[in-house]
Amino acid sequence: MIPLKLSAIADFCVGQLVGNDLTLDKVMTDSRADCSGALFVALVGERFDAHEFIKTAENQGAVALMVSRKVDSQLPQVVVKDTEKALGQLARFVRQEVNPKVIGITGSAGKTTVKELVASILRLKSTAHKENVLATKGNFNNHIGVPLTLLELNQEHEFAVIEMGANHKGEIAYCAGLAKPNVSVINNVEPAHLEGFGSIEGVAEAKSEIYQALGENGTAIINLDCEFASKWQEEFIDCHKITVSRHKDAHFSANNVHLNSEGLVTFDLIKRHLTGKDSITVTLQLAGLHNVSNALVAAAICSQFEVELSTIKQGLEQAGAVKGRLNLITGQQGCLIIDDTYNASVGSVKAAIDVLASKEGESIFVFGDMGELGSESERYHREIGTYAKEQGVEKLFATGTEVAHTIEAFGDGGRLFADKEALIAAMKAQLDSTQIILIKGSRGARMELVVQALQESQQTTQRGG
Repeated sequence: MIPLKLSAIADFCVGQLVGNDLTLDKVMTDSRADCSGALFVALVGERFDAHEFIKTAENQGAVALMVSRKVDSQLPQVVVKDTEKALGQLARFVRQEVNPKVIGITGSAGKTTVKELVASILRLKSTAHKENVLATKGNFNNHIGVPLTLLELNQEHEFAVIEMGANHKGEIAYCAGLAKPNVSVINNVEPAHLEGFGSIEGVAEAKSEIYQALGENGTAIINLDCEFASKWQEEFIDCHKITVSRHKDAHFSANNVHLNSEGLVTFDLIKRHLTGKDSITVTLQLAGLHNVSNALVAAAICSQFEVELSTIKQGLEQAGAVKGRLNLITGQQGCLIIDDTYNASVGSVKAAIDVLASKEGESIFVFGDMGELGSESERYHREIGTYAKEQGVEKLFATGTEVAHTIEAFGDGGRLFADKEALIAAMKAQLDSTQIILIKGSRGARMELVVQALQESQQTTQRGG
């Protein structure tokens, strides 16, 4: 963070400084982490109150506090009405002071991959060093994570690549209001977080909040392969629009898409402009044909910052795997594990099944529940079972509650286990070197534990996606 005095923080957070006025450049909200030299913000949630952990934060090195009520501490305190809102106000101020070019990325699937591709490209644009790009770390993409990401900005940052997720309406509007993107994209819309949004149309409406935050000079990247693309083109008439598509004519499209001899995705990236079109061949170090769409979105975003096509190609090809996203790992007895355990939506599960089906060997799908699908959960879990069978998956091992519907739809070759331990034991008893094993589930399913139990070592044999 840029260096700020506590008195200044108190002013634009509409708070009161109690104690000495310090200058600091670090903000923390986790009292268990290293808080050395930091302002510790005591957030309050439905099930926690970080004011109870002030002493822990002090022991971890915090030098000042932001609190919603004065606490017993020798440290200076900025007392505000609501620490969560104050965190956002502080983040908005830092974003305005640094004033980087901001890219906002949302969507039901592929957000993290697009973020990494964009960051890889933009780092090549730097004339000095790679620290010119700030990108969201891990899953810091909600109403707390986005402010914390923005607070990492300093004067060296030319770009901020901000991933935005949500599980209820208004969350993306809030995050985008803080980040004020210059360029935004909705990567796709799929059945995800339906409990919070009610329907697929509700998901689309919530995601479109990222376009609403664009000013007149902003640019909306629109994926024409999304069923809501035409609605967005009509609705957001004030901003500049750039289109992408794997299957239609667009500003950015793909041709000659195929898997090369190493199983990596190769395609011709086509950029259309007023005087014609340019084309360049790209080979991604990512598994899955669906990553062509992610690459097109990243290319379209970076083109808005005058990045040459040759640099876009280099950045796309240098980007490696995101942990838990289609990572290819050597398993016990020489089997090949496809670790796609980071999270699961209907679309991402189908994309992962496509990767599994493309590989030679006995195909086994290990599946945990997809979360937050509300009243549509049974339908979508059945849909996955049917899809896996149609794609030629030979065996489906599952554990969880909702996956019982998946097993029923899959039919012969499907087995439901009471817990992960029973599933792991059954898997270990039949492993061999001919097997390709896809492991996937929502974050709450903790299917990464199955990966850890079955893998031979911690090293991936190939890059994933």
